[in-house]
Amino acid sequence: MRRSSLLLLLAAFVAITATPFTARAQIKMQIIGPGSHLSPIAVSALKNLGGDDRHGVSSEFDSILSHDLELSGYFRLISPKAFIEDAQTSGYDLGQFNFADWRSINADFLVKGAVKIDGNQVQLTALLFDVAQQRRMMGKSFTGQLSEVPRMARRFADALLKATTGIEGPFDSRLAFVSTRGGRFKEIYLQSIDGHGLFRLTDNPTINLFPAFDRRHEVLYLSYKTMMPALYLANPATRREVRIVSTRGKMVGGAISPDGHLIAAAIEHAGATNLFLLDRGGQELRRLTDTNGINVSPAFSSDGRMLAFTSDRSGTPQIYVMSVAGGGARRVTYKGNYNTTPAFSPDGKFIAYESRDGGHFDVWIVGVDGSDPINLTHGVGSSQYPAWSPDGRYIAFSSTRNGNSHIYLLQVATQTVISALTEGNGNDSCPAWSWWLGD
Repeated sequence: MRRSSLLLLLAAFVAITATPFTARAQIKMQIIGPGSHLSPIAVSALKNLGGDDRHGVSSEFDSILSHDLELSGYFRLISPKAFIEDAQTSGYDLGQFNFADWRSINADFLVKGAVKIDGNQVQLTALLFDVAQQRRMMGKSFTGQLSEVPRMARRFADALLKATTGIEGPFDSRLAFVSTRGGRFKEIYLQSIDGHGLFRLTDNPTINLFPAFDRRHEVLYLSYKTMMPALYLANPATRREVRIVSTRGKMVGGAISPDGHLIAAAIEHAGATNLFLLDRGGQELRRLTDTNGINVSPAFSSDGRMLAFTSDRSGTPQIYVMSVAGGGARRVTYKGNYNTTPAFSPDGKFIAYESRDGGHFDVWIVGVDGSDPINLTHGVGSSQYPAWSPDGRYIAFSSTRNGNSHIYLLQVATQTVISALTEGNGNDSCPAWSWWLGD
């Protein structure tokens, strides 16, 4: 398959289809590289139906929703300064406001809604309108506590993307990453994609690496906190974790299957590193690789049936795939002299990975059959550790393009780096993107 063919396929896919921190990182939006048409959208304030007299809930909901829509790479937010109507004196549903007020400021889409607060309880309705056709496209109502308003905004952003693109958005999910922001040690943090709810999962004076989510939002990671490296399976909600070791040798990495039942562990012994399949308690089920070299960076496919990994069996580190049930491995990458950290796309058709060809790393994708590798980051800084969004349209990766290493968001079909997802004085790396959080 030619490079242009794969890009067209990706574009068609898009077209059809635990110490808590309450402060949100202030992230500046920037578009880098080639982009596509951005649809103008107006996000009106929520009409106060009682209890939100200072408009605090409305401001929080609108701010998070607007930021997520910017991060999507599909919309251009119209400044509220251009709005003609007053959300508190006009209505929020069909027949209660004038579409001409929104056509006059060239809005393609319009978000309106209402909120009512009773004590700590919030009732919130948000609606999406097609301005040109003067119709309501979609609406959602939420009931919950004040602390749940940010997630209401993310869930509405996901529903809005589904209504306008045919594919649910990725924002009701979490990002895990490794960071030195708390000092010189590498700790694992969690946050929402838009920078809210920063949560420190580990807190020990050592090195913690390679976080990976299962569909239940547990996190597998590697840590040296007992001096001997081991895998840990942590539940962020309960703050409990299980230590996973092996009599085979030293743990150097691992991955957890989407259903959370299996672990692919990279274990080093006598100079060789091989992959073993374990249950979630660490009991060995079978040996997956048997070479005298290095087999590392395992990654499960979305259906849990295939495993991608890095091996130097051909002389240089390259990406291979094999069945979790066992059998031979098939080489996928041939371009680049150092290819590692593979990640399956959610639909199983592509593998993202980092590749070094010269002095720096870039993020690439390749067909799972090895066809048509494409460089997505084009030599800007060192770009590593790709992680797919649950909808398959985006990749989070770490990069030194602006100095320190931080996590960035890439829109795959347009090869557009949309924004930094983390910032600060420390270095951030090894991102992992969770599945949708669900109801």
